[in-house]
Amino acid sequence: LARRLVAPLAAALYSAEPFGGSIDHHHSFVVAYRHSGGDRGLDLHHDASEVTLNVCLAGDFSGGGLRFCGQFGSGTHRAAHCVASHAVGQAILHLGRQRHGADDILTGERYNLILWARSSAFRAAAAYGHIPPDGYPKAAEQGEPDRECLSRSNDDDYEEQLRRLQERVRAAARLGL
Repeated sequence: LARRLVAPLAAALYSAEPFGGSIDHHHSFVVAYRHSGGDRGLDLHHDASEVTLNVCLAGDFSGGGLRFCGQFGSGTHRAAHCVASHAVGQAILHLGRQRHGADDILTGERYNLILWARSSAFRAAAAYGHIPPDGYPKAAEQGEPDRECLSRSNDDDYEEQLRRLQERVRAAARLGL
């Protein structure tokens, strides 16, 4: 799957990336989301991969969209981009540094195959300092983050950003906006 499908797609779709056509290994696992008795969703994060393939394997569910924000290291990493709906038999391919998370399942359960595709050459070049690691250097944040792109688990300033957003909402309400 990684060699015959993901590597050629990554080379075609992400040819401008420093890992280019050098995807050569992967780490795969299955995740389950359940409305009752399990994980309903997954907080926003970026992956330990150059490219990620997310395949909806099975389930009868509602909700649980895959939310995308900006790219790790960019000034807009907490800016909302889109929410993709999952359906059994469909796959989503994205850069590993793309900030994303699974919205909560509202009913039922869903199983997904996750394949993190990696490049040994890219990782070695970054480890030896020949190129910056993915997502570095980090750019200064541009503007205010979108609420739906804040991560309780992965943003050191989560509470501060939430407080700021709540203050702006109260100020707008006082002004009648």
